[in-house]
Amino acid sequence: MPLAAVPDHNRVTDPAWLALYAIYEPLITPLRRRGLVTDIDGCGGQDLILTKLPDGTHLAIGPGAEAGGLPGHIDSITEWLVIRDSDDNPTVRHVVYDSTPTGPDAPHGAFLAPLLVAIDAFLTSRGMLPEPVTHSAVITMTTVHEYGPAAYAPTRPLDSVTEAAQRAAEIAETFPGDIIQHHASRDWPRYVLADGDRLVVVQVTLAELIPGGRSLGVRCYCPFAHPETEEDELRLREGIEYLHRIGDANGLYIAMIRFYTARDCPARKANRHA
Repeated sequence: MPLAAVPDHNRVTDPAWLALYAIYEPLITPLRRRGLVTDIDGCGGQDLILTKLPDGTHLAIGPGAEAGGLPGHIDSITEWLVIRDSDDNPTVRHVVYDSTPTGPDAPHGAFLAPLLVAIDAFLTSRGMLPEPVTHSAVITMTTVHEYGPAAYAPTRPLDSVTEAAQRAAEIAETFPGDIIQHHASRDWPRYVLADGDRLVVVQVTLAELIPGGRSLGVRCYCPFAHPETEEDELRLREGIEYLHRIGDANGLYIAMIRFYTARDCPARKANRHA
């Protein structure tokens, strides 16, 4: 399915908006893949991910109210709260997903896979997805070694989350070392395994969330997000012209870094030769 359009408003040339949109791309892109226009919006003074739904309502996605708005990096997220809301009808308010400390999904914390599955189930039950979403899963294995290189590798996509969870359990049971931590979730187990000075984290997740996967392409993980397509570059050029006109020296500096250091960005190289 083609990605939904980027929001159409004057903030799309704002470097701060562009930076936050890029930071939360791991969640925004799957939502756009479902045909949903997804924005970063300052709701009540706090930045949240806002996803428009076909019935005129929207999903407000962010950490719980006590945590404030979206932090400056997605790795700082410890919880998610997804609420279906309406600007026109105050009686419309549904909690779709809640992994805050007191929420029903608290064991999942910041993990994106169960959040996406919950959103899909909610939208499917109300006929708001243009086509069914297939939840193929993978097992990721992250290895940290005190004296050797780290490693990260996903398995091939498996047909279901259940199959992936069973396979992850088999990997943990046959590991030559010890299981030192186990997040005992039926669908999203996580094992931390130790063998000498080697640690291996085995985790089940959705295939579409794997960085660099075929469906996502190579993504920019640089400190300042680079333009990865001709459209990105055009928007950044327009943003630079705007910042120059209003005399925003700090914003202009960041925008120029994003533009002129893009040459060596792996994501930009991959998309240039796609």
